[in-house]
Amino acid sequence: MGEARELVAPAWTAEDLRPLDREGLMAAFRQLPAPHAEAMTGEFASTLPDYSNAQWRGAMAALGKDYWLGKSYLPEPFRGHRGHGLNSYRRGDGSIRRLSRFVWDIGPSVVDARPSLVMRYAAFGNWGGSHDLIDEIRMAGADTYLGLYHTRAPVPGFTPRPGNGRSGIEFFILSGPIGPFFPADED
Repeated sequence: MGEARELVAPAWTAEDLRPLDREGLMAAFRQLPAPHAEAMTGEFASTLPDYSNAQWRGAMAALGKDYWLGKSYLPEPFRGHRGHGLNSYRRGDGSIRRLSRFVWDIGPSVVDARPSLVMRYAAFGNWGGSHDLIDEIRMAGADTYLGLYHTRAPVPGFTPRPGNGRSGIEFFILSGPIGPFFPADED
């Protein structure tokens, strides 16, 4: 019998991941470990894959979410979950909005049932919750995380492709933490 061993993340950076297509990002995601819950404290900067950047940013701007800066996590129990967090957006005037809250746990991935940090928006009455948005992240390298997301049904510009009973999977990249956790302005 072999011993269970923890996967060791390769040394990926956001710059390494950004040019990959969906298939390349999925292959990378499958080989990565879940982050340690305690490491998920503070604000993390976002990067989008080149293949989806323009379309995604346009879709978010149309929803009044000018420019996605990233996510913020707090590994503090919340409503029966391991932690909670939110998304940050920069407005046209330079001010920052913190909203689109989620709860998170370390749990099985929809991709391969291995551990991921899984975020669920349905715990809140926000746009992500109304679409049953689910995100996952895994550790890609030192301070770099590869994330995926999907919704109950395709959402034009955000989750544009059909999938297996839900939308097709899309990807994002986080780096950090780059600062402390700040509470949400709204759900």
